[in-house]
Amino acid sequence: MGNPCVYKPGDLVQLAGIRFAVLDDLSPYSGEGEEHDIFILALEGQGTSQFGATNNYAESVLKKQVEDWLYRLTEKMVEQGLDPELIRTRTISLTTLDGYKGYGELDVKAAPLTLDEARRCAEAMPDPDVSSWLATGWGGPEHRRATYALRVSTNGLWGYNYCSDARYAIRPALLVSSSLLNSN
Repeated sequence: MGNPCVYKPGDLVQLAGIRFAVLDDLSPYSGEGEEHDIFILALEGQGTSQFGATNNYAESVLKKQVEDWLYRLTEKMVEQGLDPELIRTRTISLTTLDGYKGYGELDVKAAPLTLDEARRCAEAMPDPDVSSWLATGWGGPEHRRATYALRVSTNGLWGYNYCSDARYAIRPALLVSSSLLNSN
């Protein structure tokens, strides 16, 4: 395991051979050596996927693809002697851009950023190497944009596309124990 230390937003770290950008260090203290949680985002796209039949992330093809990616990541972690239980669960809000809250919240170990998370961490979030999905839909089921989901382009701008578009990347974010990370 890595040596727990304090990370700054924008730092690059590795976990099981995958590079991540630190979005937030949730350390209650600033002392090195104490284990704490770090919010990280895959630096590069981890494959591509359509969002799904609708823009409800909880029922999406994208969620299934992220879960498959997480399974492969945890297998690599076990091979390297790392404890996958040190990936924390985070709760994401599936509130759409138009404010529809009917999709609720979802507890995840890995998921693309929501628009709210992307806004909160915008200064630390590096532009993606390829356009990638967010976990946020454009509009609720009664809205004419219910078949659209949000994405981030390579220039860092947010936009939307049809949920059926399969050319956008999977870029998971994780909340992990600092003891799992190695600085890059």
